[in-house]
Amino acid sequence: MGEAPFLDPGDQISWHYRKPGWQPGDASTITPMRVVRDDERGLVAWLAPGTLQEGQGTPEGERIRTVPLERRWLDPRTRIVEEWWGNGILRIAPAGAAWSVWLFWSDVSGAEWQFAGWYVNLENAHLRTDRDTYSSDHILDVEIEPDGRVHLKDEDELIAAVEQGRLTSEQAAQIERHADAAIASYRDGDWPFAADWRDWRPDPSWTVPELTGLSDLRPR
Repeated sequence: MGEAPFLDPGDQISWHYRKPGWQPGDASTITPMRVVRDDERGLVAWLAPGTLQEGQGTPEGERIRTVPLERRWLDPRTRIVEEWWGNGILRIAPAGAAWSVWLFWSDVSGAEWQFAGWYVNLENAHLRTDRDTYSSDHILDVEIEPDGRVHLKDEDELIAAVEQGRLTSEQAAQIERHADAAIASYRDGDWPFAADWRDWRPDPSWTVPELTGLSDLRPR
């Protein structure tokens, strides 16, 4: 991440989340997106409404969040196809950072979008190939409302991940420190939180990108 060659605006890139120790055939999350900006500072990409992605599900094909928390990190996962259910998201992955910043809008139907806030997804710093970017989700997240109020999200899941052997207590403590660093980045006004991004809009000529290899997976 942050090193040439870079992709051009509108190019397709696949955004991957893999568990630690991932092996070919294991479940992961792969989302096809459009590049907004790709340079030495990092990657900015657009997740369009209605995008089909490869996701992680139960053996019955249900979403992982349907699994009770007391078993969420113990039960096996399988590869499924799922549709991005919300409005579009602008994702910003700063080079070398242990998080990405997601901008949400509550209404994207008209010319005046309603900004709904920032979501900081704590994760490994991204590793890049030409048209793919790879990370591993760190469970805990940070929500920042448009008025600047800050909340931690999924603290209970982080505790469960330690109890169920997904993370060590030391790893969980490091993730909490990353949350503090991300909050400091927001309060310092670093570039992923610049006001200009709230006014950004996708190129109307962009089509919804398609991910190859979904036909053999369980449909949703």
